[in-house]
Amino acid sequence: MNAQDTGLDRRTLMKVTAAFGIASVAAAAPGAFAQAAPSRRGWEWEPMRWIQICATDDDPGRYDKAFWLDFLRRTKTQGVCLSAGGVTAFYPTKVPFHYRTPYLGNGDMFGELAHDCKAMGIRVLGRVDPHALHADALAARPDWIARNADGTPKRHPTDPSLYLTCPNGPVTFEWMPQILKEIVSSYPVDGIFGNRWAGSAGLCHCNVCHSDFKRASGQELPASLADPRNPVVRAYFEWDNNKRYAQLKLWGDTVSAINPDAFFTPGTWGRLDPKRLRQTIRSIYADRQGRSGQNAAWLNGRSAKEAYCLMQDRPVTGIFAAGETSTPYRFMDSVQSPAEITAYLHDGLAHGFRPWMTKFKAEVFDKRWVAPVEKTYVWLARNEDYFRNTDNLARVAMLQSTQTATYYVPASRADTGAAGPMDAQSLHGNADDAGNGFYQALVESRVPFNIVDERQLDPEYIDRYRVIVLPNAAALSDAQCAQLRSYVSRGGAIVATHETSLYNEWGERRANFGLADLFGCDFAGKVDERVQNSYIAIHGPHPLTLGLDDTPRIVSGTKLVHVTPHKNLAKAALTIVPSYPDLPMEKVFTGVRDSGQPMVYARTFGKGRVVYFPTDLDRTFWELSSRDHLFVLRNAVAWAAGEEQPMVVTGTDAAMVDVSFWRQGNSATAHLVNLTNPMAMKGFMRDLLPVGPFTVSLALPASAAVKRVRLLEANIDVQSRREGSRLVVEVPSIQVHEVVAIDFA
Repeated sequence: MNAQDTGLDRRTLMKVTAAFGIASVAAAAPGAFAQAAPSRRGWEWEPMRWIQICATDDDPGRYDKAFWLDFLRRTKTQGVCLSAGGVTAFYPTKVPFHYRTPYLGNGDMFGELAHDCKAMGIRVLGRVDPHALHADALAARPDWIARNADGTPKRHPTDPSLYLTCPNGPVTFEWMPQILKEIVSSYPVDGIFGNRWAGSAGLCHCNVCHSDFKRASGQELPASLADPRNPVVRAYFEWDNNKRYAQLKLWGDTVSAINPDAFFTPGTWGRLDPKRLRQTIRSIYADRQGRSGQNAAWLNGRSAKEAYCLMQDRPVTGIFAAGETSTPYRFMDSVQSPAEITAYLHDGLAHGFRPWMTKFKAEVFDKRWVAPVEKTYVWLARNEDYFRNTDNLARVAMLQSTQTATYYVPASRADTGAAGPMDAQSLHGNADDAGNGFYQALVESRVPFNIVDERQLDPEYIDRYRVIVLPNAAALSDAQCAQLRSYVSRGGAIVATHETSLYNEWGERRANFGLADLFGCDFAGKVDERVQNSYIAIHGPHPLTLGLDDTPRIVSGTKLVHVTPHKNLAKAALTIVPSYPDLPMEKVFTGVRDSGQPMVYARTFGKGRVVYFPTDLDRTFWELSSRDHLFVLRNAVAWAAGEEQPMVVTGTDAAMVDVSFWRQGNSATAHLVNLTNPMAMKGFMRDLLPVGPFTVSLALPASAAVKRVRLLEANIDVQSRREGSRLVVEVPSIQVHEVVAIDFA
């Protein structure tokens, strides 16, 4: 679509919204272009390209070691993760019940690979996985195995010869430390990577869990975890989190006691608090290997933003797989299309991931993944300095709420393609559809944005952002509401939807919104969970109606929070046309063409701005993909910002381009990832379709002396021009991932 088709000109939108209401603030976060102060850094900052060779029991003696070593050389790989122990030992272990693969013979697959990689100057992580053990361990140590409620041992769901371990007892706190010591003291490893480090048993009813939970909480174990509002379930989550922190500390201390430069790192983090987690681990290797047919093409970029939010100023690495590992059926030896691998890999790169390719089974059957991975790794090696980011320059952020994902239980449950906080999906089966919808709207609007966590709302984390989006952030504590209120008073802005702040942090409904004073309305005691054939009346021209002024009304959301407006509010740009029958056809008309009831509350508060929608426009956009909802959400963020975005991309409006803007030591990079594809919103990429041209406008300080501008994908230097405080660059075309790299003098 072009600007004429949509009725929405991005440049006009930015100018109008910047002039509406309060004065704009600086276009870049304070100090964003200043050189970062040097700090002591460990080896984890070095590797930019990782490969994981994930072995199976029968790989020793069957896999082609020469193939892998040659591949590591060609791709200029700097870090590897090699299968070491846990479920299976790939070295001659001496730890009792540490099952050694019978295919190993007198060899040492792990040791040989580790020494060869170290000789090539590659950092080595040993992979351990403690989630399952064999029958001999059950017979000798029944207290190691997880139990069902009836006391029977939990068998592995896909391999009944194995038993699931209890993550809260001796396996975690006695047996695994012996294995960690053996690996780190016997081999030249730089650290240990934990796969399924927290187990896979779910709620365990063994004697250890019963007694330990009773001692910690005074309660008996809950029968299930299905009701997160149950105080006993809440106590269980707190107890389980504390167990995980204790596990991380013990395993980390065990490793570093032998090698002070080494550390333990987990692949997932679930509900763990970011601040406390950063006190325990040095780096994260995020394990979201691919997307299913229901996930959007930007999923890996979202994963990178989640990891960046978690680790802040530390390196984040994203694991991606060559095979079909993310589908429910897990076809481990199959291969994704080269286009899908490439697009997924590059979207993570653009948002800060250092790539980590994982290959299940060291014996390679299908090598179609080799070429796309090699091409990207070689390209990344050539341009490595432009990916050593020191700061993200986005001025918009989206709130992720683990509390909402865990404790908020809406009456209507849906799952139209989960993204959500990594490994913290709602226990009640409700995907983060509101977050997915707003995420999609921001991507389509080409707004550079980040993710912030509800547990990190202190000024040091959020004052860099001009706008924070709250997509149905239902469960917020009083303290978190106070932090957001203070943020807006200081000059920030929020855009909130649906039931945001209507519940406390435990998912208990309040009598009123926690942010009612910001919203300009009070909860009227009722939420309609299913609204059919309702509309939003348009009252323009207005910054919130740009692109919609040629129509009297648009589709409303499908859920509605009843509210009572505060007094003396300005006339709303959007009002509700109440629901009316959709059958029989003779009765499909309304007697109320405009109720006058606001469907948006857009106002100033202190030095900041607030936009609140008492409906689920973001969730409905994710479900229906209505262009009108895209316009409304885009307009809301633009008005709330009151400033031009630090990175503005215009041209080829039909293209879906995911953008980001970063600072490095002596450069800045503007990333444009081409996600344009007929399969982008369902299924996988089949081909890469070049798009363009584009004009990229970047906010730079007037004092920034630009020495060179280069397009990394095209591999050419290009001309640029100054327009006031902005640098403008023309990008003729994007195949996969164009990077506008700016070197400063």
